[in-house]
Amino acid sequence: MTTRLAAQLAALRDANGLTRSVGFIETRLPSVRLFWSDVSIARAPLSYAPGIAIIMSGKKVGYLDDRRLEYASGQYLAVGLPLFFECETFASKSSPLIGVFLDADFDLLQSIARDMAVHEVPILPSRPVLGIEPLTMPERMRDAASRLVGHLLDPTETAVLAPGTLREIFFHALQDKHGCVLLSHSQSGGPGATINGLLRTIDKRSADFPNVNELARAAGMSSASFHRHFKTVTGHSPLQYFKRKRLTRAKSLLVHGGMGVAEAAHRVGYASASQFSRDFTAYFGVPPSQADMSPYPT
Repeated sequence: MTTRLAAQLAALRDANGLTRSVGFIETRLPSVRLFWSDVSIARAPLSYAPGIAIIMSGKKVGYLDDRRLEYASGQYLAVGLPLFFECETFASKSSPLIGVFLDADFDLLQSIARDMAVHEVPILPSRPVLGIEPLTMPERMRDAASRLVGHLLDPTETAVLAPGTLREIFFHALQDKHGCVLLSHSQSGGPGATINGLLRTIDKRSADFPNVNELARAAGMSSASFHRHFKTVTGHSPLQYFKRKRLTRAKSLLVHGGMGVAEAAHRVGYASASQFSRDFTAYFGVPPSQADMSPYPT
């Protein structure tokens, strides 16, 4: 099944005429993206939205605070809230990295959880405090993932069948060990849910570097408590997290938005273009004028 799914993903890539060595594109289903690499990529910054990254060929290793997260063929990464960490890719032309990322729709997740509760299907109670977990795909989840990719090769099946299969994949994830990480930071109650709510609100606003003391007050926490809980669920202090967030957005503006360095720096909240250039270079390993040469797409 793993080999079959990898072949289907390769066919999906070929169907889109994707010949470059590294890529990350939308599919016909807006919440599903294909990613691949024909080359190994050194450890570099990466941002993940909430969702599931399914790896069918190759291997990735993520580094978040003091944790090492390895996920390879037949595994998936469950991400419960927006996170920034460093990632290393192991791939070659003969053994490429290839996979799909499924965006988490929190309304969909809550709907699945409610239906599971009605039918007394348990969501495993293990609650990892960090908002990310690597897991091995169970057989039924692999089968659903294979059918989803098959749907994406056909426009009609994408429209008619893919949404239900996507729901099926998340259903299996919520029953998996630590799969509840997809819900644990979005459910009501607890500091993790509060911080996740704040992060989701901030993502919808133009401000990229909010006042941390104001966030602590909005969360109903002391500054010390907010910092402690924030690092527990994101792996970073608030200042580290939001600095990575605005640098990642700036890179997107430079590469995809056609902006110049000074304009991108101002757009994400930097008063000094020179300070922005220093921070960008330290984080991505290349100056902002060479943002498109950073080894992994945002």
